[in-house]
Amino acid sequence: MGILSSLFSLFQDKREILDLETFNDELAFRISWDPLVGGGTNFCTHRLQKMPGLMNSSIEFRPTFVAYLFSILFAIFGLIFCFLAFSTGSMDIGVLISLSFLGFGVWSLWRLVKQKSVFNGSSRVFYKNEKSFGFDDICAIQLLREYVSGNKSSYYSYELNLVCMNGERINIIDHGALRAIREDASMLADYLSIPVWDAIDFRIPDSASDWDPKAEVFRNNLG
Repeated sequence: MGILSSLFSLFQDKREILDLETFNDELAFRISWDPLVGGGTNFCTHRLQKMPGLMNSSIEFRPTFVAYLFSILFAIFGLIFCFLAFSTGSMDIGVLISLSFLGFGVWSLWRLVKQKSVFNGSSRVFYKNEKSFGFDDICAIQLLREYVSGNKSSYYSYELNLVCMNGERINIIDHGALRAIREDASMLADYLSIPVWDAIDFRIPDSASDWDPKAEVFRNNLG
């Protein structure tokens, strides 16, 4: 039993449990601290950048060169495999594989171009695809860690979510570059004048009963 316990302890999450009282906001107790979106890449897909123009006070999350290259390579490989499949007469499995590569590459490029997150300081409006939110509706930035397990590799992906006054969370980016996502979160927090609720280095309780028992007292004091 001693050996089994030792082996089991190697796979346990030894991080400290997240203490929501440190955020000094009752809303932190009402929102979810589970990852908002599943998966995520193991490389940096977006960076926060200022929009060009002397009179423009907007910032935007833009796809990185690596993200574009990743998608384009998949599309190119798909086209090459399609050509080889047709030229060699392999019209069954070869075509399916090549179309899968091509389809994934085109879909990835479409997502990079289509999905935009723009923060307009002049109008104080945040645009996410076809939706818009006022800056006053956003109260915090939430950072989370997620373990992504695949057939050949496993890695951590990190989410940057906006927390709204009504408890709604909006995912902005989800990738594996920890330093980049923290830098962008800090820059965005300064731009919006809101705090960063960084839970990356902490363990999230499995249930609400695992939160600090002082949470109810804290909520009552805030009320």
